[in-house]
Amino acid sequence: MININKVISASALVVMSSSSFASVLTPNANNKLTALTHANIFVAPGKVVKNATLLVENDRVKAIIEDNDIPQAALEIDLSGYTIYPGFIDPYTQYGIDYSFPETKQTKPIYFNDRIGGNASNDAIHAEKEWFSYIKPDAKSAKTWINNGFTSVQSAKLDGIFRGRGVSLSLENDIPNKVIYQARSHQFMSFNKGSSKQDYPGSLMGSIALIRQTLSDAKWYKENYNKPGTLSQPNEIEFNAAYEKLGNLHKQHIIFETTSLNNQLRAARELAEFDLTPTIVGTGNEYSRINEIKALNYSIILPLKFPDAPNVADSDSAKDVKLAELRHWERASSNPAALAKADISFAFTLSGSNQKEFWKALRKAVNAGLSKQDALAALTTNPAEMANISDIAGKLEPGYKADFVISKGDLFDNGKIYSVWLQGNETQIHDRSLDNLAGNYQLTLNQIDFDLGLEKGTKLDASLSSGEQQIELDKVKYDNERLTFIADLSGADYQGVTRFVLWLDGKELTGRMETADGTEYPVTAKRIKLDTDSENLTSKNSQDSDKKTSFVSKTTHPNVAFGFDALPEQETVLIKNATVWTSEKSGILKNTDVLIKNGEIDEIGQGLKAPRKAIVIDATGKHLTAGIVDEHSHIAINGGVNEATHAVTSEVRIGDVLNPDDVNIYRALAGGVTTVQLLHGSANPIGGQAQTIKLRWGDTAEELKFKEANPSIKFALGENVKQTHWGEKFSRRFPKSRMGVDALFRETMDSALEYEQAKKDYDDLRRSSKRKIVAPRKDYRLEAVNQVINGERDVHIHSYVASEILMFLKVADAYGFTVKAFTHILEGYKVADEMAKHGTSASTFSDWWAYKFEVYDAIPQNTCLMTEKGVLTSVNSDDREMMRRLNQEAAKSMFYCDMSEIDAWNMVTINPAKQLGVDKYVGSIKQGKQADLALWSHNPLSVYAKAEKVWVDGKRYFDIEIDKQKQQQVATERQALIQKILTSGTKMKQKSEAPIFKEPEWHCDTLFHAWDKSHNHSH
Repeated sequence: MININKVISASALVVMSSSSFASVLTPNANNKLTALTHANIFVAPGKVVKNATLLVENDRVKAIIEDNDIPQAALEIDLSGYTIYPGFIDPYTQYGIDYSFPETKQTKPIYFNDRIGGNASNDAIHAEKEWFSYIKPDAKSAKTWINNGFTSVQSAKLDGIFRGRGVSLSLENDIPNKVIYQARSHQFMSFNKGSSKQDYPGSLMGSIALIRQTLSDAKWYKENYNKPGTLSQPNEIEFNAAYEKLGNLHKQHIIFETTSLNNQLRAARELAEFDLTPTIVGTGNEYSRINEIKALNYSIILPLKFPDAPNVADSDSAKDVKLAELRHWERASSNPAALAKADISFAFTLSGSNQKEFWKALRKAVNAGLSKQDALAALTTNPAEMANISDIAGKLEPGYKADFVISKGDLFDNGKIYSVWLQGNETQIHDRSLDNLAGNYQLTLNQIDFDLGLEKGTKLDASLSSGEQQIELDKVKYDNERLTFIADLSGADYQGVTRFVLWLDGKELTGRMETADGTEYPVTAKRIKLDTDSENLTSKNSQDSDKKTSFVSKTTHPNVAFGFDALPEQETVLIKNATVWTSEKSGILKNTDVLIKNGEIDEIGQGLKAPRKAIVIDATGKHLTAGIVDEHSHIAINGGVNEATHAVTSEVRIGDVLNPDDVNIYRALAGGVTTVQLLHGSANPIGGQAQTIKLRWGDTAEELKFKEANPSIKFALGENVKQTHWGEKFSRRFPKSRMGVDALFRETMDSALEYEQAKKDYDDLRRSSKRKIVAPRKDYRLEAVNQVINGERDVHIHSYVASEILMFLKVADAYGFTVKAFTHILEGYKVADEMAKHGTSASTFSDWWAYKFEVYDAIPQNTCLMTEKGVLTSVNSDDREMMRRLNQEAAKSMFYCDMSEIDAWNMVTINPAKQLGVDKYVGSIKQGKQADLALWSHNPLSVYAKAEKVWVDGKRYFDIEIDKQKQQQVATERQALIQKILTSGTKMKQKSEAPIFKEPEWHCDTLFHAWDKSHNHSH
């Protein structure tokens, strides 16, 4: 017997304790035991216990009882016909974060941030933030997740590059202390600098460089911050809260947000440099490069948002839709299945998903091949690992949190969520008792049989009939498990209005009715037919799920128009009777055979015999050349060609932002081009590191890189570096004059030499001294400049005006390095003697002049005049269209200044190969060189010449006949997909919707801000 006085005394004690102490640290002693019986229980993905009991004690799972023999003290809830799933977990949200970063008014570029609280020097770095300190549960916001079956989330403020350490928490509406599951989960990151108004970084490669420098700095900080120093060399490292938090990043793990598939791969590759493997927020088209993802071994958080069909309602609209967009519309729903098939761990998130359509999209993914077990894992065990709560969430094992979902029917077959339990407390989504109540019942009143029908829709609909007679019911209400209604039963000899009150008792309705005279009668209504909708739900939807998605599209390498079904393989090819332009001392050879074998030029001669199984090509009347080499291009780059924010950005790398999906690679191959140097733009005197690539269409970004090429970097002179035409707000950055440009070069190189000396001095210290003295911090910016001074990295410098060219030659002489090439150099003819003396080279346009003030003195005889003075000269494109006609650009010098055809052709083959440091491998036809070749229909310097076949590394990447087939295949596939859209009745994008963002065509002076998508270009 409970003593009421003792209860009151205990209550008073609790109140007194609550007022006396800041918090109650003892667990709740009032145990609440709940038994959910006769349910099908998914303990974990792939492990289901049928007709069992889930026993919950307070906020934890106590047991799974297979025989439903429950403790007497437990409150029983009969869940016959229901299924219990572990609560779903969203590993990527900013739920409950009550914080905003300070706003900064911006009228001009901001180069330095306000240093508050020991933060980093860049405003996009918030690594010091621990977001559990800002958690404020929000019941209204939580409803979106709860209605979809989610019980817990991982959360952080999604702003900045280093975003801080996330927190994993329950969606229960309680004080933060009780809902936090893991106060310090994982570090959140992105390439997007978010709300930071600081100018740097302004490009994708700038963000990558900032991450690389920051991770390196954090390692250095951890190793050096606590060194004691000496009297002569004290430890003067400033406190940095961000670096301090990043020092143990290996233990934190990383959640990295990306906005494209290429960015996913970039993030994984960069973090691999520091032995870090992230979980990456995906984009939905991972199926396009599934093998590359598998090799990098990262897990994925996947939004479930499938695109509406492109607008192809009329033929004009359809012309603007790319094949890749059509393919993705059809195949997006198969992406989760592709990840599962490749054994890549992934989890679903509501972030980036259409929250109201989440389950519709998930069932579509199941219909497209995703197994239900993998789908459940992506909602439970996988995100639990990613949120660092796998020891308490994601399963329904004893000791785990009592977070679970109750459904009627299979959720992956259109089953319905009825309630979600958060820490042992139920949140009702739909009234479960209504579902049990629905059906057909029979009752007898005054020896007359009546049929009572109860149908569950948006509300409870009730009907009463006897034979053909329909009896009108009114005031139908079901509340607190109590059914009430009134009826006119005069046909059964009950005068006036009769009132009914009924309760569900097992499979019967029992209760009473009260007639008009106040007399009460007991009533029993027996169920005669179960709710057919409930009975047939699973079978009906199982039939629907058997209708697997079929595709008319294909996937290619890359997955865009003109991609390969299978990547080319090396061929053994004998090309017979060609006119061979060797670009060697042997010149042009008539009626000559060339044998390609194992990716190299194996033999050159006449009357060569074809090896067994070799492909023999009769090239009579055709011309064979080395593949064209372009010294200056900006194709195949993502996220900006300029890091235009600082005057020196030698830390950024074009190699970090290669875009292997750029169709201009394929188009350049069609013009006979096989090797290209991708240069940073000309927005600053010392720009970014360049990347030489081979046009291996269909290969990965890393496989495009020409590994043997000399490392190089883009410097620049002229108007662009002084921000001459950038507008009034760009008035603060040094330099603003040619003198300033000269001074900047010298100051930067002096700093690089001092930096290198400091490293040498430290390396010379004894081990005991190194334990005390702070090591020099690795500076990627100065590392690259040092490589220039030491002759380890070639300088290709944007230039026009003769006086500036001479100035930079003096700078190079002063610091002891040789300028590899002046690019553009339209006034090179004026200083050709000085260039030859220095040993530099020139890469120019054939006939560009007067398109801006600093090129008014340009002349088309420039190539000849420099060549005559002994300057190694090439012709470049700096343009994706001109690249396809570089053979004609070379020919122009024959027209303007009578250059020989051999010298003209060398300007696009062996000469640029020498400028890129790859002449040992490509640029000419010589035994042992790599088989980068082009077979032309006519003299390659003719406007009628077409590249018919092009090989890179002995693999045929372009064939004019195969290209004709590809064009037909692309057209056929497009039409098939368009017809599928038109006949399927699927929703199409509206013309008013924002178009898919497309990056601009890059030029030297393209100013593009990667994060607000603004750009400006004035050639």
